[in-house]
Amino acid sequence: MLRPDGPVAPSGDPPHPVVADADAVVRLSALPPAGGATATGRVVLDIGGEPVTVEMTVPAGPVAVEAVLPIFHGLSSLFATRATARAGSEGRSVSCRAGCGACCRQMVPVSIAEARALARLVEAMPEPRRDHVRRRFEAAVETLDAEGLLDGLDGEPGERHAKGRAYFEAGVACPLLEDEACSIHADRPLACREYLVTSPPELCATLAPGVENLALEARPSLALLQADPREGWLPLVLALDQDTRSPPSPRDRTGAEIIRDVIARLG
Repeated sequence: MLRPDGPVAPSGDPPHPVVADADAVVRLSALPPAGGATATGRVVLDIGGEPVTVEMTVPAGPVAVEAVLPIFHGLSSLFATRATARAGSEGRSVSCRAGCGACCRQMVPVSIAEARALARLVEAMPEPRRDHVRRRFEAAVETLDAEGLLDGLDGEPGERHAKGRAYFEAGVACPLLEDEACSIHADRPLACREYLVTSPPELCATLAPGVENLALEARPSLALLQADPREGWLPLVLALDQDTRSPPSPRDRTGAEIIRDVIARLG
């Protein structure tokens, strides 16, 4: 398992705007599936010098990190929405669109909690789609492993960069990419939500010089990894393999405690 020091991941689609309600509060929730007890709290985030009040509702008791991932999805999309608006005010626009999946051939870093959530998502798919997606994961892992692109990912930054470039050049698409668009857009990983460009799409197809990444005020994907360094990260293509090999997610913190730990690291 790897440690969080800045891997970049793709998106392929613009963010769904995250906006405040009529009372100027952004509301996010991660409700327990069985309708259990919840806790609600508010935090004021400084985004580009502007205070933004975010209300979050989470399960009240001890939970696995994946139980509160919808909150982090919302936070990532919130930062992406704000950055997109800022770029628009400067005369720039996000060029990511469905149909352009070039970035979905990069190495997508996900937390272990996200890997478990993705595995559950695939498991819940109806047949024959579930089997089809599983086979795509298997084929991607087989191809990348044969080329040695899934080893040594915790090396020096220069080595990781070279490995990431070689991974992209292998041309192996994310197993969840369909018709050059994300097939799980609403549940896509945090890093995917945070990777947007304002440069011409054709530059992304070859990772040519001139790709202009949209700068976010904070990246919840990295904050999540830093909040629980016990687990680290791994490439998305290994999510199903990791799920079969790893123990159950620890449930030693409440939803509120997990949220607090991550927000404290947003920077």
